Amino acid sequence: MTWKFELVAGPYKGRTGGLAWDGSGMLFSAVAEERIMRFDPATGKADLFRPYTGRTNGLALAKDGTVFGAQEGGRRVVHFLKDGSTAPTADLLDGKHHNQPTDVVVDSKGRVWIADAYNAQLPYGPPVYPMLDHASVLRLERVSDGWRLTRVTHDTAGPRAILLSADEKTLYVADGDAERGNLQRLSAYPVRPDGGVGGVKTLIDFVVVERGIEGMCLDSEGNIIACAGWKKSGVGPVIYVISPSGTILETHPAPADMPMRCAFGDAGLTSLYLTAADGGLYRATDIGRRGYKR
Repeated sequence: MTWKFELVAGPYKGRTGGLAWDGSGMLFSAVAEERIMRFDPATGKADLFRPYTGRTNGLALAKDGTVFGAQEGGRRVVHFLKDGSTAPTADLLDGKHHNQPTDVVVDSKGRVWIADAYNAQLPYGPPVYPMLDHASVLRLERVSDGWRLTRVTHDTAGPRAILLSADEKTLYVADGDAERGNLQRLSAYPVRPDGGVGGVKTLIDFVVVERGIEGMCLDSEGNIIACAGWKKSGVGPVIYVISPSGTILETHPAPADMPMRCAFGDAGLTSLYLTAADGGLYRATDIGRRGYKR
């Protein structure tokens, strides 16, 4: 069955990025415009959720309804509170500023997992603080005096997207940036009870000319829905359905070049939303799959 996407919002200036379903609307990042928008499927309109977001890309909803955002421009993860304010989190790892986060995931314990990549577009301000000598998955967790930041992976080149399995015992990492010439792969790490990870298992290796996975979400069967590819080379812009063991079950054409993020939304989480480099927000309904409700 071919997935049929429609443009439901945009196009906005530059790429659209992170997605998060809040229960009745889809939050999405207009990254270059430094805004988070909210699409209401009941009205078919997209309204402003937060302005001045500092090029926030990845979004994640917490249990209390607040939102965490990966702020590429400000080199930090920010916490968008219900009263309209924005709170910082820890941005120092062993006394050094981390890189430019692209994606965030919040687990059932309230810990925030971060894909801390290098990006082609530089952060704001003069280069006072150098980038780290590694691009890793990091984790934020609450401590008595605020937030503590911990390094999780030690073998990644530039994680672009992250995802936790339904039981939160596996961390999926889309590693490598095509625009930086990295080798790109989808990897899986067993998550230990203390939040650390075990040895990596490579699920998919992409060929050199491919643009690997940029965004992922989970369906109700535990499969990974992943958007990847570009028109420049390879198979083109696509959406994969990937089993937990790394088998590609389905491949569907993406509605625009360089798809960025994907997430399920609408009643029963039966629609798949997608953002892309053209600045659009796309939706496919009745695709025969539904999202996992964490």
